[in-house]
Amino acid sequence: MARKLSKLEKFGLIGAVITASLFFYLKHVYDPQQAAFTQAQEQLNRTIREFNQLQAAEPPFQLRRRLESEREQLKEVKEELEALDVRFGTEEDLIRNQHWVFRQMERLNMRILSAQPLRTQEDLFTWHVYRVSLEGDFKGFTQFLHELRNHTTPLRVHNVSISGDVKGWPLRISMELWI
Repeated sequence: MARKLSKLEKFGLIGAVITASLFFYLKHVYDPQQAAFTQAQEQLNRTIREFNQLQAAEPPFQLRRRLESEREQLKEVKEELEALDVRFGTEEDLIRNQHWVFRQMERLNMRILSAQPLRTQEDLFTWHVYRVSLEGDFKGFTQFLHELRNHTTPLRVHNVSISGDVKGWPLRISMELWI
């Protein structure tokens, strides 16, 4: 024969049934609904973002006006460059700059041992890189660097190596010259 449950046991059993049903409700009904709600909310936010980006696009007449102003600015910059006597780097200019550099070296009593093209480097400009070896004194070399700095065309010197005999003259100078 089964014994009767006491009031405490009845309340405990009711509490356990309520807790178990709440657990199953949350796990199988509420969580999937919450996940679907979160996914729908994220999709809505993505759609709103895309819509706002489309709204932010300028109308064609404003784009045309902006393009015209940019063209005017480009024309002004080109005029400024022409006034500064900056060239755009034709082959003739490259040869002219090489000739100027070698003439400066000879003027400063620096004997050119070799000048070999290495590569072309793309940066703000298109640089033609040469490995130049020469002999001369330190004063002539520093004057040469000063002349390069004051030249109207951009020129660079990299990887300078200076070596000399025990006597100290002539110095052997090797460098990368970017024209």
